[in-house]
Amino acid sequence: MMADWRQQVEALRGQAEELPEGDAKVRALEEAVRLTDAHGDVPLGYELRDSLIDAATFGGYPDKALVAFAWCRGQQKKDPQRFDPEDMLWKQKWVVGRLDEFPHISRKQISDALDDVDQSFAKLDAGKRAALKLRYQMARDMGDTEEAERLWEAWLVTPRDHLTDCRVCELDDELDHHVDKGEWEQAIQKAKPILDGRQSCAEIPHLTLGTLLYPLFKLERMKEARDCHMRGYAMVAKNREFLSTVGEHLEFLALTGNLSRGLTLLEKHLGWALEHSSYRDRFSFYTAASFLVGQVVADGRDEVSLRLPRAFPMHAVDGGYGTRALKDWLESQARDIAARFDARNGTKRFTGLLARNEVLAKEARLFPIDRPD
Repeated sequence: MMADWRQQVEALRGQAEELPEGDAKVRALEEAVRLTDAHGDVPLGYELRDSLIDAATFGGYPDKALVAFAWCRGQQKKDPQRFDPEDMLWKQKWVVGRLDEFPHISRKQISDALDDVDQSFAKLDAGKRAALKLRYQMARDMGDTEEAERLWEAWLVTPRDHLTDCRVCELDDELDHHVDKGEWEQAIQKAKPILDGRQSCAEIPHLTLGTLLYPLFKLERMKEARDCHMRGYAMVAKNREFLSTVGEHLEFLALTGNLSRGLTLLEKHLGWALEHSSYRDRFSFYTAASFLVGQVVADGRDEVSLRLPRAFPMHAVDGGYGTRALKDWLESQARDIAARFDARNGTKRFTGLLARNEVLAKEARLFPIDRPD
């Protein structure tokens, strides 16, 4: 009987290794973990959760990555000789870096987790640059503008070491700062090695191509923006990890009057948003989707025909949806999430991000994606 469950675990692990990032891979590893825990094999449970953290992080399940890491961190603290914390320092960065995406996680809990990163890295006399980047991103995401600016400056001048994120990942993270400040040219120039294909990583240029859509639109470099959309959306279309990036593509389509194409994306990805654990990513998608449907309303369309998931609260069997009601629902979802984040953060960042839709509506101009050059 002992051999039977171990064989099942190994079969599930082997199956997961062959699967692409996503739901099936995560489920296979979760089942392997369940079997292992049922038989009390702590070392194997730790090993499997190590793999599960990877799969959940890159497959769009940050909550599952957090739970798996918390279990492993607990084992590390109980028996650091057996479970060396150094082996998971990279994963600690991944997990802690996403804590602010859950409004029910308090600022104190986030601060404690950041302090734990500092302490873990300090034992190796390394990782200062990586820790500063985490703190900068948290401050930025929560709307602590002055603190984010201070940490930005400190991060960029701190020397790199073996715990620093790869240069291309750092480069992509720098773009957000320039976009926030409206430094469109600087963002595009800095991204050139990524756009040219000279630098890439696991999620780059996937993220970068979405980030640059609005700067290119603002600079009226529409053909380049179209190319970023066509190339970038294909990279993110099958992995729910990129829900927020899909939102950037939705926004671009709405800005350029490609409303039918945008509705197709809404139809395809709303299911991800309905069940995604990252409230930040859901907010980004719902905000972009409400802008898109608002543009459909402004275009004079009172009703659209869409194949939306059965889980959608307004699901219509005949596929007919009133555009105003659909916009109101999407906007209410974004507004409710924004209120939760702003209450936790003590700022108005998310309310401001949602209000940006009003600015976008004034900037919109036609640029058909499918027209010949």
